This record gives sequence, structure tokens and C-alpha cells, in this order.
Amino acid sequence: MSVSSHLTPEPERRLWTILEHMQHSVEWTDRKIEAITALAIVELALIRMLAPAGPSGILTLVLLSLALPLGVFAFSPLTGMPQWLYTPVPRQDKPSVDHCMIWAEDIAQYTHSELVHRLDKYLGGGITATPYHEDIVGQIVIHARIAVRKQRLFNAACVIVGIAQLGVLGQLLWR
Repeated sequence: MSVSSHLTPEPERRLWTILEHMQHSVEWTDRKIEAITALAIVELALIRMLAPAGPSGILTLVLLSLALPLGVFAFSPLTGMPQWLYTPVPRQDKPSVDHCMIWAEDIAQYTHSELVHRLDKYLGGGITATPYHEDIVGQIVIHARIAVRKQRLFNAACVIVGIAQLGVLGQLLWR
């Protein structure tokens, strides 16, 4: 078994760097989800204890209560999405050359084989020569999709908690 002369350790090191970036994206999104969920818990407790029970208070409590299961669900690994929650983003055209190969949002749009060929060109060749490199690309795709799914759940939680903030503001102004 011979290895081509054009192969260097560079593609592998670069693939590992991209994979670490995808893993960091997942961890960073987890921290943001943790913060928004903790905010919802603290506000839920404070509003329940301090605010009078009125329509604005009940609406705020309901909205903050909706954010809690969303935050808990976002902490799951999300390696496989349930069919009822899966919302694919259909790609109408071929991947653009403008896609950034280190952003989770762009990488998640590729299939495994498309990303292998794209990264082979992006990194200067050598990836398609070994299944090991293709396995690393597979992990990159998985982590990018997890990061995008968690970001969508975080965005939904932010919208819910943001609307609840209007209820909190309303309670403060009506006092």
C-alpha cells in the first residue's frame, strides 16, 4: 500500500481544526442556552413570588414556562432529530463558492459526500485518498448540524423570553 506523494499531514491537521471549531460551536451554543434557560427560571421564580396575579403576570409566567422545556430539550445531544421536529432547509442550488468552510451554518447545508469533495478542493487535496479523512469530515458534518439545530432552539427560546420581557416591563409600568 503506497501513499501518494502529494499527501501531507496538513489536510488532517486542518480537518481536525475545523472539527474542533464545530465542537466549540456546539459548546458555545450550549452555554448560551444555559444562560437563557437560567434567566427564564430566575424570572419565573421572581415573578411568581413578587408580582400580583393579573393577566400580564399570567401571560409572562406562561411564556417563561414555555421556554424551560425548550431549553431542556436543547441540552440533549440532538444527534438525531425526531421526525416531527425535523425541518430541513432545502437547498435550491448547488453550494456557493462563497460558503465559509468553518461556519457551522454553511457546513450543515452539505451532504457528507459534497463536503468531502468541497473540502478536498478547499484544503488543497489529499482528503479523498483515505477513508480516515472522510470519517473526520463525517464528524464535521454531524457537529455542524448539531450546532445549527441547537442554535435554532436557542433562537426560539430567545424569542419566547424576549416576549416575556414585555410582560415583565408591563408589570413594572402598571405598578
